[in-house]
Amino acid sequence: MKRINHKGLTLVELLFATAILGIIAAAALPLLSVLLESHKNGSVRFQLYHEGLIAMERMTDGVKRSTYLLIPNAHSPTRDILAFSGRINDDNDFYFDDPLFPRIDEDTAWDIDEDGDHGIDGIDDDGDGFIDEGFGDANDDEDLIVDEDPLDGIDNDGDGNIDEDPTADTNGDGAPGIKGIDDDGDGVVDEGSYADDDEDGSFGEGGLFPVIYRFDSGTNTLRESIPKLGQATDLSSHVTSFQVNYEAPEKILITLTLTGDDGETITFTEYVYPRNTFQKTGKRVK
Repeated sequence: MKRINHKGLTLVELLFATAILGIIAAAALPLLSVLLESHKNGSVRFQLYHEGLIAMERMTDGVKRSTYLLIPNAHSPTRDILAFSGRINDDNDFYFDDPLFPRIDEDTAWDIDEDGDHGIDGIDDDGDGFIDEGFGDANDDEDLIVDEDPLDGIDNDGDGNIDEDPTADTNGDGAPGIKGIDDDGDGVVDEGSYADDDEDGSFGEGGLFPVIYRFDSGTNTLRESIPKLGQATDLSSHVTSFQVNYEAPEKILITLTLTGDDGETITFTEYVYPRNTFQKTGKRVK
């Protein structure tokens, strides 16, 4: 019977192969470590970018759709707070009885945000270092003058802001809705109280629901809140800078900087135009 020889590795060959594999592994490990670290850093940076992008989208989309830009304003153009009216149809009415066209902020009272305080309750609206100063809750911009700026597209008090402090008769024409016009399309002109801006039989029922974005430098947190609904959400805990510049009634600049645990920063900047800053009673809200 023929004997078959199965030739294997000699001890020298085995040691030589092991040495080669060791050299390859030693060379590959640093590269693998770099790749893993790069992947980790990329994931962390992506998460940071995602946080900032979501925050910016919420703020810019809200401003575009708002009827009133509240903070910042011409009194103090650079702030670390942003506030505007939310798109909340609290009295559940619509233009043309069409759900696609909600009537937002169309019939405010003397205190436009209905919080019983000057401007936004607990906030320094005009940036002068004092909170809720003024005479009565009808002083919506904390400038010590009450109801001096009706919705007419004019800077009536010469403070650089437009339509920021209307009376209960928001357009100041002394008639329900727009004087001489059938605002609600029911066939009757100027029926009801002069404070009934939408001629629906009620007045002062369509107040603002301010949406507020504030930066807490102690916790590096950017918080979104709607005080009237008792809602608050932390959008990011990596914020190291938040600034909003009021450049004109039609335009503001939002700048947001986030810093990761590794010290890397991402900065977002975007101009945004409040779509309905000059909303008049009876104007369609898109």
